[in-house]
Amino acid sequence: MKSLVTLIKLQKTYVDEQRVVLAKLQEQLQTIEDKIVAQHVLQEQQKELLHENPDMGLTYGDFLEQQLKKKEALEKEKGVMEYAIELALDKLAGLFEEQKRYEIAQQQREEEEKRIEADRETKILDEVGSVSFVRKEG
Repeated sequence: MKSLVTLIKLQKTYVDEQRVVLAKLQEQLQTIEDKIVAQHVLQEQQKELLHENPDMGLTYGDFLEQQLKKKEALEKEKGVMEYAIELALDKLAGLFEEQKRYEIAQQQREEEEKRIEADRETKILDEVGSVSFVRKEG
């Protein structure tokens, strides 16, 4: 019985560690998404400045090209991070499922031990009752 308790504790540790990994990956994804939004805001600001000052048109093309490359790189990084999160979620689900299997096995063991103990107590009480009956009759 102790081995299952130990396994359950160990599995809970694995689940907790995987949750930490998942949280870090989600934070990284949020950072990437924040960068994408910031880049979009910067691009909109540059458009407004271009309308106010048409002379900026000379450098706006280069700026826009750089922004498109950055956006492409960020989108690619976002895709990789989303895939990593998906893998981490799958691993977490597997670890949690294994933990539940151990917990169910532990519960079944405990129920079996209670049933055996109850049967033993019933036999003892039956025996005591029989002895008591024989004494009264004898």
